[in-house]
Amino acid sequence: MHGDPGAGGLSRRSMLARIGGATAALGGIGTATRSGVADETGGQFHNPTGPPGFGDVSVIEWSGTYYVYGTGRAFARSDDLVTWEPQGKAVDWDPDWHGDPEAGFWAPDVNRFDDRVYLYYSHSTWGSQDNPGIGVATADHPEGPFTDHGPVFRNEDLSQTNCIDSELVVLDGTPYLIWGSFFGIWGVELTPDGMDYVPGTAWQLAGDNREGAMLVRENDYFYLFCSTGHCCDGVESTYEIEVGRSESLFGPYRTRDGRDLRTIHDHHAGQAVLSPTEEFVGTGHNTAIRDAAGDWWMLYHIEALGDDPGRRLMVDRIRFDDADWPVVGCDGQPCREHPRPTVDSAPTGPDPIDGTVPRDLDGDGRYEDLSGDETLNFPDVNRLFQNIESASVQDHADAYDFSGDGTVDAQDVLALFESV
Repeated sequence: MHGDPGAGGLSRRSMLARIGGATAALGGIGTATRSGVADETGGQFHNPTGPPGFGDVSVIEWSGTYYVYGTGRAFARSDDLVTWEPQGKAVDWDPDWHGDPEAGFWAPDVNRFDDRVYLYYSHSTWGSQDNPGIGVATADHPEGPFTDHGPVFRNEDLSQTNCIDSELVVLDGTPYLIWGSFFGIWGVELTPDGMDYVPGTAWQLAGDNREGAMLVRENDYFYLFCSTGHCCDGVESTYEIEVGRSESLFGPYRTRDGRDLRTIHDHHAGQAVLSPTEEFVGTGHNTAIRDAAGDWWMLYHIEALGDDPGRRLMVDRIRFDDADWPVVGCDGQPCREHPRPTVDSAPTGPDPIDGTVPRDLDGDGRYEDLSGDETLNFPDVNRLFQNIESASVQDHADAYDFSGDGTVDAQDVLALFESV
């Protein structure tokens, strides 16, 4: 369950043979040229960024455009991560598998997986634990149309309460779903297509009275962000975001002072990383994304702006201190204004390859580590070979042009191989 499929034990000789044999075949595929350098974007942006009404948000970048989705099907698009244009509803259908006509469509989790858009959603009745579940819909583009594939699992499938608030994580090519709301934070392995769960693989990440879990992988850690306190009460909301970290996806996740998140059950008893103020009330249910410079940004909602209730979209920078703990916004509180994120005039990247986000090991702008083990080795060459025609590679030609000829083809696989 936890293994790395790697390169299947390929030898140097067999790898050379595969590259040589494929060169002619790959010669005819479409190639991409280098993209432009990042724009020097100046100025400040101000929170909240809007649009109003967005809560429980999820964000995705696709070919240089950002898309944000929220509870109630709303979605918006942006070229700079802070100026949002509402686009109406992401889906125009209602799930029909819950049984309660009052069940809602909540907390979307939108991801690029297998070169498609996967939208996981919560289907539940407000205030009830009567067998809610998590469904999945797919599309070829973030603007849809999305096709519903029904439930991935429900309470009765996994014997856990309140199966909502999903977060897809892909590790070494294997998809997992993290979820939970006030009855523990849990994870489970999914089938390779991401449509179903694998029985007997569930594990616990955190205790009660937390929800909206999401993960950031950085600094050789998995950072687990969760919301605690009470949402949805307008100016009376006490929502805030806490964090723990682990060297493994499977835990244990601990606070800075070493406490296991599975043993923390009271509201606000963990390690706060983003707390509300009198101006920004009810900070919670976050997502995160990297900009073109590689900096992390947290998107989340507030429940009220001062004494004016209503959910609003917020954006704040995530930095890391000397001990590799995240610091969000202005020392753990929302910033009123902040320098803008860095954006490209061409597609940002990198996109995940087989579920792993590639890394630039030497700062030259090229992503040598495709397998996620922070070294350059044969699994990286094999992964590039297997995915050379994928949009994840072709849309980011500058990151994989190892031969330096301005295109991405078999010569780049050979050049990467020769660097091992």
